[in-house]
Amino acid sequence: MSHFFAMLSRMKYIRRWGLMRNTQEENIQEHTLQTAMIAYHLCVLRNVRFGGTVDPQRAAVLAMYHDVTEIFTGDMPTPVKYFTPLMRETYGRAERLAGERLVASLPEDLQSAYAPLILAGEDDPVWPFVKAADTLSAYLKCLQEKHAGNTEFDTGLSGKNFVLCTCPKWMSLWRSMRRLSFYHWMKWISDNIVYKRESTRL
Repeated sequence: MSHFFAMLSRMKYIRRWGLMRNTQEENIQEHTLQTAMIAYHLCVLRNVRFGGTVDPQRAAVLAMYHDVTEIFTGDMPTPVKYFTPLMRETYGRAERLAGERLVASLPEDLQSAYAPLILAGEDDPVWPFVKAADTLSAYLKCLQEKHAGNTEFDTGLSGKNFVLCTCPKWMSLWRSMRRLSFYHWMKWISDNIVYKRESTRL
């Protein structure tokens, strides 16, 4: 008997933004759906308006599974996860073990269909769109909290501690994007994403 979907159902119990006061709590299941929808749209923009040939369905499915390891690890706050290189390496190993445990919970004949999504998502050509969508989801959360009068998320909107700004490779990307409206931000990402794994690794 497989417990795979029983474990996935626990995503709704894993809260995000553990270091922040939230006016509205967000769990990883909600975040995952939003990320999948944005990733799909970014790929559509890339194809329709900028002559791309990326697979929106693939991006949406990868986004659906991009945080499933947090069922076991919980949502590690970004400032903690990237506090030191050793911290990031250690957490990366924990994520890998959690992913392997999740895949192993499936019947053997189904594991090969899920392993690329859970264990090797970052190797996929559409991963940059998933990562960009993940960031946009976090940005929308910051806006939502700000509009509700919660000033704790102002730092995130300023870019000082925003999720991608812990990585120097994304700093120039963030500085350019933060001056744009949300609609133009998505267009900008779609037009400027490159297909290099090293450019998207945090």
